[in-house]
Amino acid sequence: MRITAKTRMVLPACLMILVFFAGCTVPDSLVSSSRVPEGASPGQGSVDSAYLLMYENSQNDIAAKMKIMNRCFPASTAIRNAPYMATDLRTAAQELKMAADSYHTSMIKVESFEKKENELQRNEYLKYLAVIRKSAADIEGAAEGELNGEFALAQTYAESAQNSLKNIEGIPGTSHEYLLKEIRASLDDYIQKMRERRT
Repeated sequence: MRITAKTRMVLPACLMILVFFAGCTVPDSLVSSSRVPEGASPGQGSVDSAYLLMYENSQNDIAAKMKIMNRCFPASTAIRNAPYMATDLRTAAQELKMAADSYHTSMIKVESFEKKENELQRNEYLKYLAVIRKSAADIEGAAEGELNGEFALAQTYAESAQNSLKNIEGIPGTSHEYLLKEIRASLDDYIQKMRERRT
């Protein structure tokens, strides 16, 4: 097969689409029970049951992508004695950002809840997804800045991500709380590294 300039442009795009739609699984240790309001059950109505299923799937997928992203930070790669690559961090952050954006877009369209507590839970979770989306975009920007040798810009983006994750609301479970704590620690280390590389 002859590889042309056009083929070279199409192949990476196809690869990104395949990676995006491949999905991720979450280890049992990371899956916590959803904070489904008391008395709610998947069989109580079509809108609420569809929402509750989407909510649970979203939690698991976002947790898996948060874990993957955290494993790409310098602090995590050092613990595993693996090479750190800013391209891996950028890709993982981009995938988390796209997933959070996709779930946010889908969930905001859910209307006519049978139970008010499900709607309130959804609204809180939308706030959480918005913060995850913003912080992931900032981490993606930090990695991009680092790749371009713009360490001050990378530091600024990382600090913005760190600030977004402070006092975050609507955290859906203990697995997310634990992952957020790890990501904050990884960001602290990353910010310090960018600060050192500026001098």
